[in-house]
Amino acid sequence: MSLDAAVPLIPALFLMAAACFFLAWRADRFAPAQSDAVSAVRVHPVGEVTRQLEQAGFRFAGARHVFTLVKILSLLIFAGLGQVIARMALAGRANEELLALMLSAGLGLMGMFLPVFLVDQRRAAYQTRIRNAVPDAFDFLQVCVEAGQSIDAALMRVTEELVPMHPDLARAFRELTDSLAAGADRGEAFEELAEVTDSSDLRQFATILNQSARMGTPVAQTLRVFSADLRDQHLRNTEARANVLPTKMTLGSMIFTVPPLLIVLLAPSLLRLVNVF
Repeated sequence: MSLDAAVPLIPALFLMAAACFFLAWRADRFAPAQSDAVSAVRVHPVGEVTRQLEQAGFRFAGARHVFTLVKILSLLIFAGLGQVIARMALAGRANEELLALMLSAGLGLMGMFLPVFLVDQRRAAYQTRIRNAVPDAFDFLQVCVEAGQSIDAALMRVTEELVPMHPDLARAFRELTDSLAAGADRGEAFEELAEVTDSSDLRQFATILNQSARMGTPVAQTLRVFSADLRDQHLRNTEARANVLPTKMTLGSMIFTVPPLLIVLLAPSLLRLVNVF
């Protein structure tokens, strides 16, 4: 491929790659709306990829197929971009074909895994929001149950109150209440909630709730103990992250302070040595 023929392809390939990234990142914006009641009822088991896409915000039907298509398109676009760059930069050199193939394969693999990286980033942000919302939700759930409401009514009230502050957990709780209204077993519904959100706190609560139902322990007492333990656990995690902060700050200070200091101290001596020899 000549230089004149390759240059017009570069903007087109870059635009196609940007379109793939935008589709992988914001595909949920173009999805048809689904009611929460429909999404709460699952006829068939959900695969791991579909579950991860749901946690990343891609809850529309066929999200897994769209994700696979985006990965394939990204691979082809980046591989083609690698070929164009290689033909332009390595024209006339020895082993041009081999080097072009290696660059194309490397960029193609990077393009294939980049949508996976974007989905993982969205999943991590989702799980962080869920983790931060769980203590507030269970504190309010405890207040509602101790005020005399049933666990189902308390969940509905908590869902309404969580919408402005924690919409992700509110959506998960709405699916839970819809499942309970449809006649699902409470223990299985809470286990499904833990699987949907991939939250260790909710998984632990589902186990505690099942044990409480078998042993006859009051739900209010269970919530009181669990909420206090959850607050203590999150406080310990925060303290652990704060204890690591000085070490990270020291390392960053060394990286950005020591090299300039060495340059300032050693540069005059090095210049004198260069002038002497």
